Amino acid sequence: MLLLDAAFDALDPSWFDADPAPSTAGSAKPSPDEHRRLRRKISNRESARRCRMRKQRHLEELRAESARLRALNRDMASRVGDLSHRCLLFRRANHRLRVESAALSRRLDELRRLVLLRQVLMVAASPPVASHGGFGGVGCDQAWAASLIA
Repeated sequence: MLLLDAAFDALDPSWFDADPAPSTAGSAKPSPDEHRRLRRKISNRESARRCRMRKQRHLEELRAESARLRALNRDMASRVGDLSHRCLLFRRANHRLRVESAALSRRLDELRRLVLLRQVLMVAASPPVASHGGFGGVGCDQAWAASLIA
């Protein structure tokens, strides 16, 4: 309050009047009601100044936060774009590998059939072996060859 008293004493009271009248150099001190009114005006102006400063600081903080969030949003959008591109590349590679795997599986099946066919042909071309109690005869070799084909 001392600051307000000093500010009040330093100011010319006519400065606060809505309809300023020329003041005389030797004017008397203001009345107590006028003194209270002038102190209230000074206090209100100081309060309004502090309010404007708080509002300005808050606005600057909001602008800084907005800039930070915009930068973060740009960074996130860039990362999403990069990840989407990488996902597309992985999907393409996965599709290519699945197609290659299917082709290799078909090729492996063909090679297995060729091996079995070669074994069957080798068994069929070999001379019959003498039978030893029902095992190892021609009938057994044919049954074994038939099981390979199936």
